[in-house]
Amino acid sequence: MRAWLGVAFALSLDAVAAVVHLRGNQSLMADERGPRVYFLFLAVDKISNLDVWTAFFNSAEKEQYRAFAHCKEQSCQQQLAESPIVPVPTVPSYYCTDLVSPMNQLLSYALSKDLGAGNARDKFAFVSDSALPAKPFSHIHQVLSHREGSDFCVFPPGEWADLPDADAMEVAVKVHQWITLTREHAQRAVEQWQKKVMQNFMGYFKMNQLAWNNMLDNNFADDRNWGCLDEFWFVTALFGTLKRVSRHGDQSIDLPQFTGSPLRIDQKAGWQGQCDTFVIWAKYMYSLGRNSQENLMLSLDPASVPHGGNWARPGWWDTISMQGIQAIRKSDFLFVRKFIDKPTLHDGDSFAAAYTRIIVKDVPP
Repeated sequence: MRAWLGVAFALSLDAVAAVVHLRGNQSLMADERGPRVYFLFLAVDKISNLDVWTAFFNSAEKEQYRAFAHCKEQSCQQQLAESPIVPVPTVPSYYCTDLVSPMNQLLSYALSKDLGAGNARDKFAFVSDSALPAKPFSHIHQVLSHREGSDFCVFPPGEWADLPDADAMEVAVKVHQWITLTREHAQRAVEQWQKKVMQNFMGYFKMNQLAWNNMLDNNFADDRNWGCLDEFWFVTALFGTLKRVSRHGDQSIDLPQFTGSPLRIDQKAGWQGQCDTFVIWAKYMYSLGRNSQENLMLSLDPASVPHGGNWARPGWWDTISMQGIQAIRKSDFLFVRKFIDKPTLHDGDSFAAAYTRIIVKDVPP
């Protein structure tokens, strides 16, 4: 790993040993079967537009995927009874303060219940109950199984959590919840959660403890931290916090098996890492340099522009045109959210039929 400027990276010795052990077995694992993508849905009462997802999985070879869902409500489990998506046993969860328990429940279930040997190129992709695929299955499988490392969509550094550390800071990197992990990282995450590593994160970083101030909050090195456990825990548990970070930023670090590395620690930086899922955050849509989110938004026709959301909630679609669906297909993303269940198709009768034809089957309208 390249030396990085003035920042010490906290990676425990047992984590290094675990990575070395897993990598040593990669060649054995890879000989057992082809790579598989595990789709891990986090749902409350249902998965929206399940008919599209059913068509998506029906287009795939069975051995190339597994699909699991953690449902908060019984109605969700009932909805999935005849679908390709398998519900896992529900564990307690709490919005913002602990959505990591169901995420690790999904990882643990996928790792332990799937019979047969694994493959080092397997990927574990977290999917929202309001998301849809942005590409055909074959495309998503090809991209994820051939991409090295785990995918984290990193917020601009103003969103990161920081604490005073002598004359510098200790920093935790904030990412979207919709991450994609390698098999190594999936196994490591489950182990860390079972050991209760960083389960005290919210208290340790004094998250959400001060009154919100639009002028003061979410600035780099502001000592005012906002966010949810699922946005910080996986990066922190797998890679550690960043120690002795300068309050002036302008640093970088190489992270092993982190897609898009090196990571810039710079108050002027925009989105970093690898954003597999399109999410509309109004605050950053048209700032901090041109990005894939902005590119997709600018490609939409007026009928397909989604609601913008606000500082606390992402935007959403309730109406889209066939041209808008084609723009999603041509975008850089593998998944898109948020869609309400059964949105309106602006220039047709059936959203599900049009979306399946253009995205899942990859046939122009």
